[in-house]
Amino acid sequence: MPPLPSLLNQYIVRTDIKVNKSNLKTFCKPCIEVLGEEEGQKISFPNKKDRIIQHFKKCDNFFAKTNEEEREKIFAILQPNNNDVPSIIPQKRSYSISSQTSQVSLASSSSHKVINRSSYYGPMDNYIVRSLSKEDLQKFHMLLLRLTVSCGWALSWVNKPEAKELFDFLNPFLKLPDRRVLGGDILKQVVADSDKAMETAIKEDPVGVTLTFDGWTNVKNEQLLGTVLLASNGKPLYRNFKFSSDIILISF
Repeated sequence: MPPLPSLLNQYIVRTDIKVNKSNLKTFCKPCIEVLGEEEGQKISFPNKKDRIIQHFKKCDNFFAKTNEEEREKIFAILQPNNNDVPSIIPQKRSYSISSQTSQVSLASSSSHKVINRSSYYGPMDNYIVRSLSKEDLQKFHMLLLRLTVSCGWALSWVNKPEAKELFDFLNPFLKLPDRRVLGGDILKQVVADSDKAMETAIKEDPVGVTLTFDGWTNVKNEQLLGTVLLASNGKPLYRNFKFSSDIILISF
């Protein structure tokens, strides 16, 4: 079989073990570096560029060891008529759309080159799906909790197979937490972040905050007391509604 592109060789470990008549067993080098040799070699694949790139697209360790430009070049190897990846980094781009293809004109001070756009940038799913950073994951958990409270769902909805199937379809890197985690560590972190944000808003308010009270009786003849903390711009920072039955509801 033809030799692998040099771009792939630096991220794989090839052995002499044959998996069939034509291919050798190959390991992911980033997986071995991150997980160790024993764990990293539990996942193997033939030394075929399509199988290697297929693994890279789903490998968090590969994404952690490479930057976006390197991944674009590697994923573009599978594109038809792609003998090599252009080495010119575009400085100015002008797009022209025709009925047959989309071209990108790359202009620089010394050269002018036209290449097929799809050959350079790779398939669209390289840009739709990506792994989440630590900040992205925290925001995702916060939005999950807000969605749960807003819709009045039980925390167990995140354990439903249908919910997991939906989020896996949207992005395979979006992993739903267990209901105990959602109602435990995530809830505590969201409340702590909300308290910190409220404290910061109070301290930085240029005018000052207003604390208002109101009491009333509902149709069930229950005594209620409402407390609202308002910023100078009228935005509520804290709301507390207390019933005579000692049930307390708090929202931010």
